[in-house]
Amino acid sequence: MQNEIAKLETPTTALQEQTKTLIQSSISANTKKAYQRALQSIDDWKPTDTPLSDSLLASYITKLHDEGKSPSTISQIVAAVKWQMKHQIDGIVPLPITNATLAGIRRDGKERGRGQVDGLIWQTVERVCIQAETDGTVAGLRDSAMIRLMSDCLLRISEVVAINIGDLKETTLTLSSSKSDQEGRGESLYICDVTRHIISQYKMRGELQSGALFRQIRRGDNIQENRLHEHSARRIIQKRASNAGVNGFISGHSLRVGSAMSLASAGASVVDMQVAGRWKSSQMPAHYAKAELAERGAIARFKDGKLV
Repeated sequence: MQNEIAKLETPTTALQEQTKTLIQSSISANTKKAYQRALQSIDDWKPTDTPLSDSLLASYITKLHDEGKSPSTISQIVAAVKWQMKHQIDGIVPLPITNATLAGIRRDGKERGRGQVDGLIWQTVERVCIQAETDGTVAGLRDSAMIRLMSDCLLRISEVVAINIGDLKETTLTLSSSKSDQEGRGESLYICDVTRHIISQYKMRGELQSGALFRQIRRGDNIQENRLHEHSARRIIQKRASNAGVNGFISGHSLRVGSAMSLASAGASVVDMQVAGRWKSSQMPAHYAKAELAERGAIARFKDGKLV
């Protein structure tokens, strides 16, 4: 795929191996995997030894649109191609046909996809975690500690499974790197009292002193050395929410969304939410909490109840 993308317009400039490694490190591991899957899907579709062109890529994304794929899925494929081109030649080769096709796909398919996940607000998180804690097991304490910590710190799945015990300070979590801090400058995030208490109980019951905080647990409540996988963490959140009677589209992102909603309901500004969730712009937290923000908007404050 790399050679074929380079054939679009100009030859690839030879790069040192160290330079190639640094380029590969410019995006997160999860994004890299998603791009690799996207590029492989093009390879699997197009005829062997056929160079990828603007018109061919446009035909491919048209096919995906006809199959009912969402604009976000299709956009990621185009982004993968552009990223690959960007680091093989001097800049991105113009893709006018693909870009115009993608614009039409976004307009025509704007209702597709599962949409925004349902947020787990603070009150719901408390109910879910209490239900988990009543298990009386190490697994129940682990699950509660993980869910509470994700809610407090607005953590992503990839971030929570990477936490080590040494990252926990007296009242804060030191996040060494994240999607929004890929240079690894590190960030300190506040942990609430109840969460610290449950984490302490979990560590004591699991006899954990160093290494990974959230680990795999086998039958019989036997805690392992192995770090919890991302897909296992997602399943835990979905299972614990279901056990507590929570319905809807629940995913690992539900805790970030729910905390943004809860912050808005409590009176936090969009900037407050942006900082808490480490978003690069205010657009996403404002989108997640749009209903809560509307309740504090000008119409709600000045018009409601003022008409006679």
